Amino acid sequence: METLGARRIMSPMDLRHVAIAVWAFSWLGMAAAYAASAAGGHLEVCLPHWSGCASISASGRYGAGYFIFKATMIPAGVFFAIYWMLCERWLRALGDTPAAWRRALLAAGLVGSAAFVLYATFLGSEGDPLYRALRRYGTVVFFGFTYVAQLLLVYRVRAVLGDSAGGAGADSGVGADTGVSADSGVGADIDVGALIGAKVVLCVFMLGAGLALEAFTYFVPDDAWLENLTEWHVAWALSCYPLLTWLMWRKSGFAVDFHRR
Repeated sequence: METLGARRIMSPMDLRHVAIAVWAFSWLGMAAAYAASAAGGHLEVCLPHWSGCASISASGRYGAGYFIFKATMIPAGVFFAIYWMLCERWLRALGDTPAAWRRALLAAGLVGSAAFVLYATFLGSEGDPLYRALRRYGTVVFFGFTYVAQLLLVYRVRAVLGDSAGGAGADSGVGADTGVSADSGVGADIDVGALIGAKVVLCVFMLGAGLALEAFTYFVPDDAWLENLTEWHVAWALSCYPLLTWLMWRKSGFAVDFHRR
């Protein structure tokens, strides 16, 4: 195999920015869809992630919000899938040798991404009970499998880099045929361990929010607002998680190489 031009060539679009695209299309897309629906008089004007006045799904059912939701959520699902593929390659580049963990992470992430696309595709479709079932189970599968993939990622990153990660990428053992590189250009002023800790906090927050919702439903008579509130909070945490991954990719020197065989 010959390396093109005898040196690494960066993609015109830095593929690490896929992680940012996940956040932008998912979180900003949900917010924009709600704003459009509220502006059109279809939903109450409020801050849904503070008051729980509307669900995320309701934001994508009416008027312009319907089109904004589909135009952002379906690409977000595709970006999610690419993101998990890059995460698997990153772990391999860092020297995470147990392939079973990487395969499990990739499988969980891809299932969650496909469920997200399914949910976004059928949201707003009325009449057929099958559509309602696809929306409902698509949401459950997306949140569940994506959360599992995020847990696996932070677990394997901690296992490979440790909590301090001062030498992230220095001993990655990346060969010429991996397609990715993990360089040793992590300075002493960069605390990768803090990013790992932030990921753990997000995972604990999402789990705590889900458990709290389940507990409070037994004590709160009208709990629709609480369910909506939890949905917005968990969606925010899920979409912000890739931003932390993007920072870790930069700090570990993760990049994409193009080769000619």
